[in-house]
Amino acid sequence: MPDYTFYRENYLGEDIPETAFPRLMKRAADQLARWKGLFDIRPRPGIEDAEACALCAVAEAMYEFEQEDEGRGLARVSVGSVSETYVAPAALCATTLSLREAHFRREAGYYLTFGRWADAM
Repeated sequence: MPDYTFYRENYLGEDIPETAFPRLMKRAADQLARWKGLFDIRPRPGIEDAEACALCAVAEAMYEFEQEDEGRGLARVSVGSVSETYVAPAALCATTLSLREAHFRREAGYYLTFGRWADAM
């Protein structure tokens, strides 16, 4: 699994803060492990450290979605001297989750090829 130095110096990542990197990298690695159970996954020819780069790309996409989620649903209502703030629930709909999954796979796909479905037991 790549470390923060690899993320900054090899992948040339700039978005993920160092404090959030281990958590996001763990989530990205879990996602890749799940995909490996579903698909025949191989590094794209000619890409050095393809799997590490794919993990960085997925972790970065996860971070970007987290940032988007933090800002989602915030509203401020003021009427005269009364002010209230409402926050939308954190749950995301199935369509949003599915689209995010597809986005993560597309990001990983710059570095890895996703082949046929893995054979069932």
